[in-house]
Amino acid sequence: MKKHIAMLCAVLLTALAAFAPGAAAAGPALTATEAYCIIDADTGLVLAQQNMNEELHPASITKVMTLGLACEKAQGKWDNVKLTVSHEDVYSLAGTDSSHIALQEGEEVPLTDALYATMMASANDGANLLAEYFGGGSIEGGVAAMNAQAKELGLEHTHFANPHGISDEDHYTSCYDMAQILRWALTQPGFETLFTRNEMYTMGPTNVQPVTRYFHQQDKMGSSRYYIPAILGSKIGYTDIARYSYVCLAEQNGVRLICVTMQSQIKTDKYNDVRTLLDDAFARYTGYTEIPAQGVTGELEVTVADPGTKLLLADGLTAADVSVTLELPERYLLGVDPAVYAVYTIHGRDVQETASVRVPAAVTGLEELLAKSANATLPASRDVGPKRIAGGLLAISVGATVLAALAAFGVVRLRIKWKKRKSRSKH
Repeated sequence: MKKHIAMLCAVLLTALAAFAPGAAAAGPALTATEAYCIIDADTGLVLAQQNMNEELHPASITKVMTLGLACEKAQGKWDNVKLTVSHEDVYSLAGTDSSHIALQEGEEVPLTDALYATMMASANDGANLLAEYFGGGSIEGGVAAMNAQAKELGLEHTHFANPHGISDEDHYTSCYDMAQILRWALTQPGFETLFTRNEMYTMGPTNVQPVTRYFHQQDKMGSSRYYIPAILGSKIGYTDIARYSYVCLAEQNGVRLICVTMQSQIKTDKYNDVRTLLDDAFARYTGYTEIPAQGVTGELEVTVADPGTKLLLADGLTAADVSVTLELPERYLLGVDPAVYAVYTIHGRDVQETASVRVPAAVTGLEELLAKSANATLPASRDVGPKRIAGGLLAISVGATVLAALAAFGVVRLRIKWKKRKSRSKH
């Protein structure tokens, strides 16, 4: 029976950093800003937060998802790609008093220009144009793609109704979700270059408009008296309903952080609060701590072990403040690598959020198992010979039924076995 269970291997899980709510907030308490979240850009580990799962109107930081999907579709091949402005791109914004770059129906816009216009000028017409680009030719398709990506990332507090961020009852996200959206977007070809550009961008004349358009970074933290040198790139947002929202990537001494704030009441609140959050985070998180493998192992006819990792720990915490458990799958498919994770949990006491990250676990013995099982035949299938076509079909049916039964039985046994192992590890 073990052999049959072992043949059903691998899993359908998303490799996404997971958060375990902390017992006490470790970051500053803000009064003029409703919610914030700071995560490590490398691992997704939550470092500090306030109301990070509260569903709020995001305003133009919505465009982080729009730009991320456009970069994903382009795969870095921006040159010689032109987009044609549709009627809906322009006229769906009528009466909204929204930011735009005066695109006109029928205008041919280079993809690069559309990306920088959406990022730097926060052009809502540019966001519509990009949504059509990755949405199969319609804004509606683009919005569907945005929601599909949010679902793929495992985000539970996000739903988009448009690609630009104009307030809508069905358009919301949370600080945690937006931080994870930016973390994902930074992995897409060209996005980080786009997101971190601070120099002026020039858009040349098009087939419709003879004028040259100039785009500037609108975030005052990149210049002026609000300047914070650690901020590499940012996106700002504002509507009367959402108030001020902000998302940035910041780096200091090799530590890369993503910071999101939402519903700051006035512009100066936003700038002052972001400065407070980053100053506090960079003071407490000064470098990564190596977490060696702790020898935690499990067996699924193969050996699974924690691989070790590196994590941002607040000053005063050490590897001894990190525990590790294994996350094993409950369902298996033959022929797919098993997705198993080591879950590292930081016990931050009162200096850091108690939070977890999932790291792919080390698996050994898989190739040997697959080789051993390659020509295995279920006993039930030997009893039904394919003497006639009808007999062959019957064999397939019986084999499938037996396989399903074995799978169900195997899952039950593995779940029981895992619960017992987990119970023993607590004592």
